[in-house]
Parts: sequence; C-alpha cells; structure tokens
Amino acid sequence: MYRRILSIVVLLVLAGFIWLASRPEPTGPAEGTTLDGQVARTKDPLRDSFRVGTFNIHGCTGTNGRRDIDRVAKCLKGFDFVALNEVHGPRFWESNDQAALLGRRLGVPWLFAPATRDWHHIDFGNGLLTSLPVESWQRIPLTASNGRGYRNAVLVRLRQHRQTISLLLTHIARSDDLTRRQQLRQTIDLYLALPEPAIFLGDLNSEAAEPEIARLLAAPGVIDAVGQKLGPRAPPRIDFVFVRGLRVLDAGLSDDGASDHPLAWAEVTAP
Repeated sequence: MYRRILSIVVLLVLAGFIWLASRPEPTGPAEGTTLDGQVARTKDPLRDSFRVGTFNIHGCTGTNGRRDIDRVAKCLKGFDFVALNEVHGPRFWESNDQAALLGRRLGVPWLFAPATRDWHHIDFGNGLLTSLPVESWQRIPLTASNGRGYRNAVLVRLRQHRQTISLLLTHIARSDDLTRRQQLRQTIDLYLALPEPAIFLGDLNSEAAEPEIARLLAAPGVIDAVGQKLGPRAPPRIDFVFVRGLRVLDAGLSDDGASDHPLAWAEVTAP
C-alpha cells in the first residue's frame, strides 16, 4: 500500500513538472546596437530606394509539409530588410535558430527575437535580416490578456541614404480576440508615435477592415504599400507593409509555397 501511494505521488510530481516545463513563458524585453553575424559596421548605401519585405516563414515549413530552409532563403534574396515571423529557435540537437540559418545562407546580419520559452528552451518569435547599417534595436513584449499568445514587437533604427529610418515589425497573436485587439492597438499606437520616415510591417492576423487598421490608415500620411499598388486586385490578407514619410515605388505579394503565407514586399524611397 505504501509503495502504491509513493508511486502515485511520484507520478503526480512528475506530471506537474512536465506541465510547468511545457507551458510557454514570455522572454521579456531586450535591446542592442548590433546584429548577429555583423563582423563590421555596414556601410550606409547611397541608393535612393530600398526593398523591404515581411514573411511569416511558418517555421520554414512549406505548403507541402516539408521543412526547407534553402527554399525560404531563395525567396528572400535581394531584399535590404526582411521582417520574419514564426521563426523557430534551435532544436535540442541544433545550435542555430532559423534566423541565423537564413542569415548565413544569404550572407547578411540577422536578429532572432524570441517571444517565448518552452521546456526552458528558446522556442518561437520574430526575426529580421538586413544588409543596411543598424543604429539600434529593441524587443518589446506585447500584452497577453489570457496568459497565452505571448508575442513581441521589434523596433529597429536603420541608416539609409544618410537618414535614420524606424522599422517596427510584429506578429499579432490570435489566441483570443481580446489579446489580438490589444496587441494590434499597442503596436499601432507605437508606430504612429515614431518620427518619419517609418515602416510598420508583419503578420497582424487581422484584415484591412479591422477597426484598428482602419484607424491606422486614416492617420495622416500612412500608406498600405501592397494595397496601394494592387488596388482592387489585392486579395484579403493579414500581412502588411505600412509606410509613413516614404514614397512607394512598387509593391506586391510573392507566393511559391515556401510557407503558408505570402511574402509581402515594397520598394520605397524618400519623397
């Protein structure tokens, strides 16, 4: 009888440990002035225009269900700045997160901005790749009203054509509608407070008809780059590139099955 009770207690303790260890935990804020893989300060390019994109890479798993880092990297060639969503940390037997794998394949500096830890292991979050010189970056935790849906935003200040450009990237949670609306409002307020020129991009898990996005588009000078270029041909989408204080030369969506999301991109320049 004693052994049976002891066995039950041990099983309960073990189950409790597994439950606690498997619960996602937020990573908190962070900041810096350099990116990983940056061996020297990148020169400020003198080109008038530059290409930005946002891509929810779905853990580098394509529509065929296969995980393929090289296929994702191929989609990202030629961009000056790319915001990444659903970036996975290294597996237990690996040493590199997916932002590092992509950055090394493309030969550009990278940043992994994890939003959660799982099993006490860096698990999931945002990332970026850029060939432009970085002045600073900041990882900002977002509100999670239900103790789930932990997400963050990353504010990056870059130099391009002798001016500072602020870029805010994020991936809004869809764990529940309240958390989604709170995070959307939080990031939009942050973006509208930034000095121009500024870009806001990422997977917002909300379409253009969402009241908060309508509020954003009603703000002076805000342009939905893809929506402006595609017009009525623009499909319903949740991945956006918004700009203020910049002129959109071209924009679009690219989708070759490397993820369950299209890559949204824009070519922009100072007006």
